Amino acid sequence: MLRRLSACGRWAWRHALFAGVLAAAAMLRIVAAAGYPSMLWTGDSAVYVRAALTLTPAAHHPGGYPILLWLLRPLHGFTAVVAAQAVMGLLSGVMVYALVWRAAHARWPHRPWLPQALGCAASIPVLLDGDRLQLEHLLVSDELFAFLVMSAVTVLLWRSPVPRWSAGVAGLLAGCAAVTRIVGLPLILVIAAGLVMTGVNGAGAGGGAWRRRASGLTVIVAVGAFLVPVTAYMAWFHSHYGEWGFNRHGAVWLYGRTAAFADCARIRPAPDLAVLCPKRPPSDPRIASPVYAAMFSKESPFRRIGGIYGPRSNDLARRFLWAAIKTQPGDYLRVVARDTLRAFAPGRSPYPTTWTEAKYHFPKSARRALNSAAAVRQTELAAAYGGATGVTRVVQPYARWVRAYQARLSLPGPALAVLMLIPVVGVAARRRQRRRPGTEAGARGQDGEALTAWLMAWALLVIPAASADYDPRYVLPAIPLACLAAALTLVPRTPAPERPGAEANPN
Repeated sequence: MLRRLSACGRWAWRHALFAGVLAAAAMLRIVAAAGYPSMLWTGDSAVYVRAALTLTPAAHHPGGYPILLWLLRPLHGFTAVVAAQAVMGLLSGVMVYALVWRAAHARWPHRPWLPQALGCAASIPVLLDGDRLQLEHLLVSDELFAFLVMSAVTVLLWRSPVPRWSAGVAGLLAGCAAVTRIVGLPLILVIAAGLVMTGVNGAGAGGGAWRRRASGLTVIVAVGAFLVPVTAYMAWFHSHYGEWGFNRHGAVWLYGRTAAFADCARIRPAPDLAVLCPKRPPSDPRIASPVYAAMFSKESPFRRIGGIYGPRSNDLARRFLWAAIKTQPGDYLRVVARDTLRAFAPGRSPYPTTWTEAKYHFPKSARRALNSAAAVRQTELAAAYGGATGVTRVVQPYARWVRAYQARLSLPGPALAVLMLIPVVGVAARRRQRRRPGTEAGARGQDGEALTAWLMAWALLVIPAASADYDPRYVLPAIPLACLAAALTLVPRTPAPERPGAEANPN
């Protein structure tokens, strides 16, 4: 009994600093829930709630988030959703800390404060970021998506070499992320690359053929597990709409992506596609994004063909976007690069539109928390799902405190740029160490762990810019992975030398 108490005491002391950070993060979320007891709505929220009420796949968005809302509905309406998303945010920070501490402790076994300090530094931008706190209150799929992606990376990197069961669980979680947000589909490629970089169980023994066979089999396990939720959701979608997919109008958003550069004088579209030639700039000064201008402004070409969800819109958009990308591939890549780099800009501009960007701040009043374009429909759905908890409330003085906190304590774009540069500089600077005796085996695996997180962070920044548009909230899921990659890069390649007089490990 005394041994157990002593071990618990050592464990608590070993993580005392992080316990303080985690307590502060939990208290911050309690204050936020006191100021904003219900969820904050955006333009997509009504789609998710309606799908949760009917338990049917939404026609325009993947259904992972409505399934979560459906599972939480019997608890206490939107109160349970606020609590669940807050717990996801806390667990994301815990996972970042655990991965960093585990790697650092293996290198600094006799310096307990160094692993703890590095782990806390990596988790603070996740646990205490004001924008992430606000994201947890939004009735959108991003917090669930970010949690699933972080969980997949944690399982993947927890053990090195990666056992096959870990690869399978990581693939399954990535598949769940893909049915939550469609930008998660390409992430399985990052997981496969991570398996190759970090190594797999069985891949270190025997000859090259055996290593390739073991690595290939583990990648197959990960991909197979990824396809389970993806295929199941597509079958469910097919049972309702008679077509295989995640939504019925996915090409419309990618068409909007081409509206920033499409030049019909060069594309020479077919006569029936000429109606989609974009007109720039929009007359509404509140619209800064050419994507939103092409889809929602008064000059939108979809107004002439029945709207963005009209019967012909998706087919025409698909044909036009491929013609534009095929004719102007360089312009497409330039636009993707430009909008990806918006994530690193200082401050925040009213992009993509002034009303969209305004939704990413805690509102001053309950009236401003409503989506005015569909306030009546939103009120009806909120009451049907959450009853009394569906009433949007802003409680003072807590709401005022939370607003001030978000305005002052959110990760700026240049800081994210520094985090993304650390792995590049660190790996490049340590190339010489790989030639030293005794460092080659560990270098590949540990560099692979940092690069896996780094590639996942880049994927979460680039894929939305390539398939839809830049949006401030799309950046937030990449921050935990950027922090993780930077911290893992700072961990030395080899364990610290034994202290004089320390007993040798009998094992």
